[in-house]
Amino acid sequence: MRAGYPILYLVSWEEERVENSVRMIGKNLFGESGRFSAWSCADGFREGSENLIKALDKVIEEQSKGFFVFKDVNYFLGDPRIVRKLKDAYQKLRKSSKTIFILSNSLALPGELEKEAAVIDIDLPDRQETGKIFDFIIKSYTPERVQKSVTSDTREACINALQGLGAVEMELALRRTLLGREELDHDAVEALLEEKAQLVRKSGTLDFVRSRVDIDRVGGLENIKEWLDTRRLAFSDTAKDYGLDTPKGILLMGISGCGKSLCAKAIATSWNLPLLRLDLNQVYSESFGSPEEAFRKAIKTVEATAPCVLWIDEIEAGITRSGEKSGDSPTSRIFGYFLTWMQEKNYPVFVTATANQIDLLPPEILRKGRFDEIFFVTLPNQKERKEIFRIHLGSRGKNPEGFNLDSLAKNTEGLSGAEIEQAVISALFESFSKEKELDDRELIIAASSIVPLSTTMREEISKLERWASNRAVKASR
Repeated sequence: MRAGYPILYLVSWEEERVENSVRMIGKNLFGESGRFSAWSCADGFREGSENLIKALDKVIEEQSKGFFVFKDVNYFLGDPRIVRKLKDAYQKLRKSSKTIFILSNSLALPGELEKEAAVIDIDLPDRQETGKIFDFIIKSYTPERVQKSVTSDTREACINALQGLGAVEMELALRRTLLGREELDHDAVEALLEEKAQLVRKSGTLDFVRSRVDIDRVGGLENIKEWLDTRRLAFSDTAKDYGLDTPKGILLMGISGCGKSLCAKAIATSWNLPLLRLDLNQVYSESFGSPEEAFRKAIKTVEATAPCVLWIDEIEAGITRSGEKSGDSPTSRIFGYFLTWMQEKNYPVFVTATANQIDLLPPEILRKGRFDEIFFVTLPNQKERKEIFRIHLGSRGKNPEGFNLDSLAKNTEGLSGAEIEQAVISALFESFSKEKELDDRELIIAASSIVPLSTTMREEISKLERWASNRAVKASR
């Protein structure tokens, strides 16, 4: 603005926050002599000029210095007259103290205006701004007893819960959560997280995963567990002072039903970080704008939530869509953006990607530097099957010590973790219908009735294991 750029294109869906920021900057630069006006297609300027060309003429003719925010302009940029008028405005405002701001939630700049407009991405509120919003809401909308109940820990927990939302969303989420409460406690933080989950879900491409999975609830996969435990404090200031880089992420590839998705949830729980799941199918659906814009907006939300874990399930399906192999397809552009972001990202976002069909993954994503490590998850061995039986029996209120776990593990060779879980569920139904306690016999009968994936996809699994033998780290010992 000080450098005298005539046209700035601001990318943000937070109209009120950006408008207030521009007004405040104008007041700091110009004092009371500066002019501020906002235009929309419904109301124009307050003094009229609903027609966009006339409104731009009015800015050009304006004698006083000031800032002029134009909303909804992206809907008119297909009109050559509007493009021409903006080019004229650029020429005439270059030596004035007037700036035109085009405010839009997506970048829709025609090629003819690329040289005239400077594009600025407005990030979501950072921790410092979030803290100011929190303090303002607590002070303005809560009784004194609630204000006195706020501790440094609950304040930090609330700020963490609010990260990734817009300023107005933060305000509404806080006010709704605090409504009728006597104090700001753990229950209030949980309610705030649930409110955030609903707001993030509206984006359509991201899901704020609330379910927590303890790492001990994942059977086997000792190498992954050890790797994660070594990096448990990697997001702390102490690690940064020690000279450590923030971990980028891991790629979990292998056989379906062997715990890859469960591991993604366990990572977030183990490191006490929020977990966001990106749905690439929704990104490509165009229900939430162009695929590139939907993906870009999702990444911005993830960065604002950092530190966090980003979970991309079945990544091969999202980056190798059939029929879109050309370099100018949305898939290629999104893939290129994702690779660059993975390589260069400055935000503490740990990416956990899972893949079942390794042969569909482009070689670029497998090279060192994208992910910290690539793990291959195969069928559980006998020791791991015993542990998986112990976990699923215990989670359903059955004492694992009352079963011959060694025999169960020995008789279920070739079953995945998901298939063992289904065997336990099926055996429970059978025992319940017969009005008797669950025993080893029912479990073995249920397991033997399952046709395992290792049988129906024997060739594919052998191919996966051969591929991973010298290209990935085994998840299990």
